[in-house]
Amino acid sequence: MAKKFNNAGPSVAGDHFMIDPLQRIDVQSIESLIEDKRYFILHAPRQTGKTTCLLALMHHLNAEEKYRALYVNIEAAQAVRGRVEDGVQAMGDSLAAACTLYLNDRSIQTWWQTEGRLIGYVNRFTGLLAHWSQSDPTGQNRPTVLLLDEVDALVGDTLISLLRQIRAGYAQRPNAFPQTIILCGVRDIRDYRIHTAHHEIITGGSAFNIKAKSLRLGNFSKAETIELWQQHTAETGQVFDDAIWNELWLDTEGQPWLVNALAAECIWEDKSAHDRSQPIRLEQYKKARERLIRSRATHLDALSDKLREPRVQRIIASVLASEDQEASSQFLNDDQEYVVDLGLITERPHIRISNRIYREVIPRELTWITQTRITHDQAWYLTPERKLDMPKLLAAFQQ
Repeated sequence: MAKKFNNAGPSVAGDHFMIDPLQRIDVQSIESLIEDKRYFILHAPRQTGKTTCLLALMHHLNAEEKYRALYVNIEAAQAVRGRVEDGVQAMGDSLAAACTLYLNDRSIQTWWQTEGRLIGYVNRFTGLLAHWSQSDPTGQNRPTVLLLDEVDALVGDTLISLLRQIRAGYAQRPNAFPQTIILCGVRDIRDYRIHTAHHEIITGGSAFNIKAKSLRLGNFSKAETIELWQQHTAETGQVFDDAIWNELWLDTEGQPWLVNALAAECIWEDKSAHDRSQPIRLEQYKKARERLIRSRATHLDALSDKLREPRVQRIIASVLASEDQEASSQFLNDDQEYVVDLGLITERPHIRISNRIYREVIPRELTWITQTRITHDQAWYLTPERKLDMPKLLAAFQQ
């Protein structure tokens, strides 16, 4: 089967064109943190290849046979909302299933469904991690490393319970608890603003103050962006016009989903490009770019959801209203870092929207949201010259 550019879910070697996932993360630093028995955060915006990198890291660590590493996605626990016992059960179900899938260890599933259920839910996940850490099927007693994904998808008391149950077992590492736990999600733990059922606010830091470090997965470099597209050329012989490369970089600045989605739009959605003997021209690329923007694909449509958050609205509108660095002085530091974590803005070389496609899509979304919230007058946000009046838009969001 021919390889494709992947714009949905983890990338799979053999099925997708991809940059080596271990090339995108600092494996040496991560191994050093594991060696030091540290617990830490690895976060990245959605659809940047985080899951692909985590799975590659798990396989890398297991291949070395020094640790037993396990990737677990606990997003299923989000559905239970504030029902903590159900949330703990869902997280344990996910871990037990992952042991079977990735480590071929069915004994954890059996224990969880029998003895594990006898433990009170406030300590049940702690008990599961302790049992797993002491149950090496090979008898080598290798320390365990847990890569826990979608942690920030949890809400309220369920998230508090997870963090506190991890905290409770920390002193038992590495013999009776994971040597390292890597919490993975979109946000850094500093932004886990947690409300209990009694409206008590508990920050991530106080619930998980054993965190040693926070690592962030970045975008592709310009060289990696071009390398990914040229993998298609290497496999099919179809070349790209060199004039595309600078446009591609300005449009995406290496945002992985955008890089893959634009490639797929160019070579699969454009039927004229199916003849691999014909090069992809700049004009074809520009048309593919416009189709992608108009399509309101899942990734781009998700921007609208984030733009409904008031603190995101304020920062994005301010950035759009001012091209200079002085615009940052009015931001609350935590809010600014939150929007950076979402991948919507970058701080280099100054605070600005992350890439050219986002700079085109985001004002449209802000305008639509503001129209819906404030007025039915379809021209209120335009200057007399029919251009977007960003100061007026900013003032609307500051009301």
